[in-house]
Amino acid sequence: MADNPTTLHTYGALPFYQIHFVVKGNGKVFEELLVARTRKRVRGVISKSVEDVWWEGGKIAERLNNDTRLKQLLLTILKDDDIFIDPVENAVRIYSRFKIESEVTRHLSREAIEAYNIIAGHVRSIMKEFE
Repeated sequence: MADNPTTLHTYGALPFYQIHFVVKGNGKVFEELLVARTRKRVRGVISKSVEDVWWEGGKIAERLNNDTRLKQLLLTILKDDDIFIDPVENAVRIYSRFKIESEVTRHLSREAIEAYNIIAGHVRSIMKEFE
């Protein structure tokens, strides 16, 4: 008896995804300037709400902390997550933790994409400034 092609199987790859936004360039040159991550203050245990969000890390953290539009967006999209900026060999990765399949769409909302684009703009700006 053949399997129905619409049947979900519990074995194999797990339904977890990690979304990466990539800025091309020699990221390793700018490592100390561009390494950063978000931190947040959360209220509540079961029904959590983010009260404040800020960046820690290199020079880019200062610029990101001064961007009021980005802060507004992060307050709405960050719940149980953080965003990381990580320079690698030939790019700079902007990403968050792995998400279960059902949560991926929340992290691809219009607000989330706008926030990632703003972050990428600041990354490009620093890369151009310090070339």
